[in-house]
Amino acid sequence: MGIFSLFELFLVLFTFYAIIKFDGVVRILVPIMCLVVVFLFERLQGRMKEDEEAKKRLLKYKLDDHRKETIQMESEEDIT
Repeated sequence: MGIFSLFELFLVLFTFYAIIKFDGVVRILVPIMCLVVVFLFERLQGRMKEDEEAKKRLLKYKLDDHRKETIQMESEEDIT
């Protein structure tokens, strides 16, 4: 469990606590804000995972391209 997951769990638990213990407008406002923050954290986590996967794909592409160049240079040296 990452730090984001623990924070999200805390917010969800606090949402239920706020629904039970708070009165008036705060009873509605606090849970809505907590759930919005949880939603934003989920989106942030998804974006971070996508960026990480994109970096891995880019590095793999560069590595494959470098291997092709190396093989091509070796085959040219063998021919001469």
